[in-house]
Amino acid sequence: MKLVIGSAQMGMPYGLFNKKKIRSSEIVKISKLAKKSKIKFIDTAIGYGDSEKIIGKSKLNKLNIITKIKIDKIKTSKLLFWLQKKLSNSLKILNANQIYAILVHDYKDLFGKRGKIYLNFLEDLKKKKIIKKIGISIYDPAELKKIWKFWKPDIVQAPFNVLDNRLENSGWMEILKKENIEIYIRSIFLQGLLINDYKKILKNYNQRKYLINFEKWCLLNKLSKIEACIQYVKKLKKIDYIIVGFDNINQFKEILKIYKKKKIKIPKTFVTNDKNLIDPRRWKFIIK
Repeated sequence: MKLVIGSAQMGMPYGLFNKKKIRSSEIVKISKLAKKSKIKFIDTAIGYGDSEKIIGKSKLNKLNIITKIKIDKIKTSKLLFWLQKKLSNSLKILNANQIYAILVHDYKDLFGKRGKIYLNFLEDLKKKKIIKKIGISIYDPAELKKIWKFWKPDIVQAPFNVLDNRLENSGWMEILKKENIEIYIRSIFLQGLLINDYKKILKNYNQRKYLINFEKWCLLNKLSKIEACIQYVKKLKKIDYIIVGFDNINQFKEILKIYKKKKIKIPKTFVTNDKNLIDPRRWKFIIK
């Protein structure tokens, strides 16, 4: 299991508590620390604001880059040209001739004639060695069932944290390992909800209670919430990579320090299937 730099905060304000992106003055420090810490991967997306541009202008572009493409509302007849243009622009911005992987950013883009064009485009990039892997970024393991009959990716990126264990509990983690598919875990801090003051924004007690119990456990066991979140995912041997986002260089240093510590067992007592809480797309129902 290895760390991957999540770059969303580099390109735009990202998460519930972050109102600004990482300062440009810190990017150089981050790239130096990543090299020193032997981090080999960085995760980005065309939709992450200026993230690709910042990577391309820094030494972060020396890392194995994973980016994502979500298809806009465009005519099927023009889709291939649109994809080619998007890729060309992305590579130019990243200052790279080839990258490690492209992930499908929305599983719905894979269906019908448009889906065939998209997958053929990605497979062609792989044959030309412009990319090494093709994958998908999902919100819910149920999405994998919908695509599994006609496509098996090289990489699956999915949320997993102390509240959200769906990838494991659904059995998909086991299936992916048997197929030798790389598993990348993201959202281990649930866009900051697990490590910040949730009381300011979470209005529903039915959701609050899970965070209250998690907070109480951390206090009782003298662990910071950020350490508990990291330790929780470290225990899973089936995970290949953990994507970590951070707001500044100091938080990055803290994450690296915690990651190097001896494993600590964190209980599963906080796990919930409440999608209004664990799926950020539904937060309009519970967030102030």
